[in-house]
Amino acid sequence: MKIRWLGHASFLIEGQGVRIVTDPYDQIGIEFPKVEADVVTSSHDHFDHNAIDKVGGNPSVVRGVGTHEAAGVKFEGIGTYHDETGGSQRGKNTVFCFELEGVRICHAGDLGHTLDEETVSKIGRVDVLMVPVGGTYTVTADGAEQVVKALNPKVVIPMHFRIEGLALPISDESAFVAKFPHVERVDELELTPQTLPQELTVYVLKPHHG
Repeated sequence: MKIRWLGHASFLIEGQGVRIVTDPYDQIGIEFPKVEADVVTSSHDHFDHNAIDKVGGNPSVVRGVGTHEAAGVKFEGIGTYHDETGGSQRGKNTVFCFELEGVRICHAGDLGHTLDEETVSKIGRVDVLMVPVGGTYTVTADGAEQVVKALNPKVVIPMHFRIEGLALPISDESAFVAKFPHVERVDELELTPQTLPQELTVYVLKPHHG
């Protein structure tokens, strides 16, 4: 299974012959790359997470809370919020969990708060956690650290942080990665159940935007 970061909260995840793109974006200073997918997930209906028409290949679209099936993959959508006030500021957010080639992935979307026990239980086992770390619109580095501790994944991939060219007032990843002893910076990530790290490792991926 391969994971490539397309910038912001968007990833291209490939496995089982299926291509999944998460949270495609538009109008954020960086260009969305040319990419085709079988499935697109969108955590919430904001322009930097719902630019479905930017993805080629006529993909199935997965949105909202509940169980969805697309391209033979089961997606669990867990309801959360885009802020710390029950959605009153920025609305709802969906955390998506799915399994590819025996590796369970959790994409936290624009999560704006730490997780209660009920939500942690609904999410269940997590091998790979994609978590926002840039603050302003989502959890801060401190909040993201609490989410990591609650879910206890093997792999953490920070997202939704400031990179060169991004026209959004969010912080970079430095405060978040400084909290963890095992950090690797890689172009993209290839994983199997057998190659998951023994100790929690943060992988900062290179952005492959347009």
